[in-house]
Amino acid sequence: MKGRTGPSLLAWLMVLATPLPNAAAIAAAPANRAPPPDQELDEVTVSGNRIKPIRNMRTILEWLVRLVGQHRYEGFVELSPGGVAQARQPVRGVGDCVRFGIAPGVQCSVAIRWPETKGADGEEIVGGVSTLNPAMILYGLDPDRRGIHFLQVDQRGIADGGVGYLMDDVLTTTAPCEGIPGNCQRTTRIDAEPEGKFIQMQVDIERDGVRVARFHFDMTRTSQQGTEQRR
Repeated sequence: MKGRTGPSLLAWLMVLATPLPNAAAIAAAPANRAPPPDQELDEVTVSGNRIKPIRNMRTILEWLVRLVGQHRYEGFVELSPGGVAQARQPVRGVGDCVRFGIAPGVQCSVAIRWPETKGADGEEIVGGVSTLNPAMILYGLDPDRRGIHFLQVDQRGIADGGVGYLMDDVLTTTAPCEGIPGNCQRTTRIDAEPEGKFIQMQVDIERDGVRVARFHFDMTRTSQQGTEQRR
């Protein structure tokens, strides 16, 4: 889904906020349920590569819960306008992820910032200014495609979303960029291990096949629970 505002965004919020099936009911669902076409092949295409994602919905739900809690963000932003890497900029921020719905889904509120960066001639560049201060990210189970729906709404009210897939402990999502000319794609990888205190997130933005920005976030859990658990 390309970044949009208005009714389309509202529709996405309603879909992800709709109470999802109970986890026990999902685990007990009949095994003969017709799989989606790409599940029959047991592979999907992510970032141009064919992968074999985890299809067990109980495992996917257990992974989603790993995101819940309050986190401190550190890391770096590496910008490469014109394919030439500039000095890394330090990242600071906080995040608060809570459950919602029955399955559950996860809603994260974040405030992430880094020093403003411009091009050699003072022009604006991709990623030069944080649009995540604040921002909201929603994650929810997609039982039909056996993946994870995600929706990110930045401080400008612009939304990006789609479906991601889980391999081992890593969720990989892809979405088209909004407001960036050319053939642009945003790829996000979230590594959340079981019982872990640390979560790692990396976001790459590629335009016309060239990486122009990388956002590397090291998330340290400061509380196991979010400030508000939604049911």
